[in-house]
Amino acid sequence: MTDTLTQALPESFQLGSMRIFPNMVLAPMAGVTDSVFRRLVLSLGGCGLVVSEMTNAASVSPKAMKRHRLLDYMPEERPISIQLSGNDPDLVATAARFVEELGPDVIDINCGCPSPKVTGGGHGSALLKDLPKMQQMLKAVHAAIKIPFTLKFRAGWDEQTLNYIDTAKIAEDAGCAAITLHPRTKVQGYSGDADWSRVAEVVQAVSIPVIGSGDVRTPAEALARLEQTGVAAVMIGRAAMANPWIFRQIAQLRAGQAMFVPTPSDKRDLLVRYVDMCAETMVERQALGKLKQLIGQFSIGLYASNQLRRDVQRANEIEAAKTIIHGFFEPFISGAVEAVEVPDEIAVIKEGCENGANN
Repeated sequence: MTDTLTQALPESFQLGSMRIFPNMVLAPMAGVTDSVFRRLVLSLGGCGLVVSEMTNAASVSPKAMKRHRLLDYMPEERPISIQLSGNDPDLVATAARFVEELGPDVIDINCGCPSPKVTGGGHGSALLKDLPKMQQMLKAVHAAIKIPFTLKFRAGWDEQTLNYIDTAKIAEDAGCAAITLHPRTKVQGYSGDADWSRVAEVVQAVSIPVIGSGDVRTPAEALARLEQTGVAAVMIGRAAMANPWIFRQIAQLRAGQAMFVPTPSDKRDLLVRYVDMCAETMVERQALGKLKQLIGQFSIGLYASNQLRRDVQRANEIEAAKTIIHGFFEPFISGAVEAVEVPDEIAVIKEGCENGANN
């Protein structure tokens, strides 16, 4: 990809009356993209829109919110989209109206999660088997709120029932301001490859902005998707756990600048900062659990990093985990051990939205 072509790629897209810049979006990941992780990613630069964890429409009430806190966000997270799931049009519309009062910029409707726990209740990808109900739900949401709303969906239930073009047109007709396609099927889960030719087809089929999602692992891949498919924006999920700087790197690559390469010191500081941020709003056990989740996917890229992950997983207190982290990185930072990058053996996130997968 030449510098001229890179700089000619679209940098923003319109979402209702809002201009989203840059056109890189943090994907909703259940158990991952809470307010802390969203703020962490935004602080590193290059991300234009963040999306919350998926919230069941039945769990949208003042009492439920005090328990799960999935709808919490801070002003510095704007623009922010809140994602809802459900299979009852009236219930989802009522939940969307309630969420709108909380002041987010966008509401996203999930019709993409392939988790059996979600689809078993008729939510997520299950709605791809009942497009009339999906249409009814989207129209109900459109009538209930004034802020822009979007739809995230998959290519179909399985390879025999691919209906992504029909779904895209239904969403456009129902008033969606934009749509996001993850071009795998529900049955495919996260196996195989995401077929971005399907995303390109949807771009040609509708006039509203199309966001592409799935298998974007590097800055070069993100810009290549923009070039090859004509999407308005690219959504990144699991790669942002492995490399939270990926959005900054995309912006630098686009601008023809040298890409930021995190040093051992940068990686240490990010892990410590993350758990400290978690501890500000969570009990210690929960904050420590968040650190363990992130470090399981975080690309450390240094010799014996698997031992670091194992040691942190065994820690019972935050201070103990921080001591382990500092102890691991110190030889690389001081120069006692050469900081040669080695391939990471990062655990693959389990399938299912409740396990932090991009839906």
